Amino acid sequence: MERSIALSPVEEVHCGARGVPETVGMAALFTGRPPGADALRARVGERWGGFPRLRRVLLDPAPPARLRGHRWLPLDRFDTRRHVHAVHAADGGDGGDRAAFTALLGRLVARPLPVGLPPWRLTLVAGADRGRFAVVLTAHHALLDGRSLEILLSSLFDGTPGRGGRSGTGVRAVEALSAAHPDRVRPGLPRPSAALGPGRALPLPRGRRPEPDLAWTEVDADAVRAARRALPGLGATLNEVLLAAAAGALRTVHGDPERWPGAPRPLYGAFPVDLRTPREDRMLGTAVSAVRVPLPVTAADPGERLAACRGALAAFGPVHGGADTVRRAVGAAARLGPWAVRLLAALSCSPGFCPVTCLAFGWPRGPWSLDGRPLERIVPLPPVLAPGSVCLALTDHAGAYTLTAVTHTLPGLARPLADALARELTGLARPPEPEPEPEPEPVPGAPKR
Repeated sequence: MERSIALSPVEEVHCGARGVPETVGMAALFTGRPPGADALRARVGERWGGFPRLRRVLLDPAPPARLRGHRWLPLDRFDTRRHVHAVHAADGGDGGDRAAFTALLGRLVARPLPVGLPPWRLTLVAGADRGRFAVVLTAHHALLDGRSLEILLSSLFDGTPGRGGRSGTGVRAVEALSAAHPDRVRPGLPRPSAALGPGRALPLPRGRRPEPDLAWTEVDADAVRAARRALPGLGATLNEVLLAAAAGALRTVHGDPERWPGAPRPLYGAFPVDLRTPREDRMLGTAVSAVRVPLPVTAADPGERLAACRGALAAFGPVHGGADTVRRAVGAAARLGPWAVRLLAALSCSPGFCPVTCLAFGWPRGPWSLDGRPLERIVPLPPVLAPGSVCLALTDHAGAYTLTAVTHTLPGLARPLADALARELTGLARPPEPEPEPEPEPVPGAPKR
């Protein structure tokens, strides 16, 4: 057994200062009969036993805890019997397959992982949805990020990424975005730090206690593809599409923002940015930053919202260092000590700072299977964020798009929000109406026609 290791500043951000479980996950749905639990445990031991990251236990800060940080305690091995579990979706007592499976997923992300063990768990779920079974990986966000979940599950399944590999997270290279929109990417645009001021919170009735909720739904692939083609040039990224659809869905669920309580400030949303270099593409851990952008909730037209999200990402996104702004802020806090990192994390959870988080990614091209059982769908499991927040995730596996909404607002809000967002994606397929050109000014002395 090795000596303990200090967490990185980004890992420390996810260590309890926000008052939520910090559990992230990913569910893979397969057709056919599920494998046996022992067979799955043997596969996990064979394919994951060489990952040192999966042998780390998260330790609380030593006294004085307010001033010190968490640490990792590396173990010699992990016990598959304690990390791999088999359940039936109906064991929770909820209705049919889909409802019971959804309720199980909600419980998995709303509860913290057991202490004293490496903070990850693999759950084999029988009766997941219409006779399918699921393999669900959940982990503490300080241990693994979304890219790490994908790396682990793809290494557990049978398959080799096809030509083109990952579909990416929707963050374009600087050169590509600049070439497509030279008028939008140029010196003089506002720096991301200009968008770090206070924003507005999502409306919540007084006296109602926020509760975590989760819902997921299939999304029409033709609608997503049409939405991505609705903008000129390179088209829209998945992030741009999801941010625009989120803005419209929030209008549907919460009503016209002009009637929301509080000052009419911008409503901010964020999306993660993977900081891995090409050489680190298979690295496990938490290597992400985030970009915060204003959401166009005041725009009534779907096409206007999509164009506005394109402009927001061009002005404040990775091209202009939006992810670096967050990374620099975390780094500056880390120089003061772990207590400052946790304070920064707590401050970022204020209801008006960034109540909406969106993440979009594509599963690597396959085909993929588990002992001959074909992979049918990937269901993303974003974390439960601070009270008053919502987190929306969109994935694509072989053209099967899946949307998950995790809310920490009013009970039962996740389902109407997910349904509204799916409808918004269809509306985004219509390009924005061109503005009418102004009538030319009459020239003095010119003859009238």
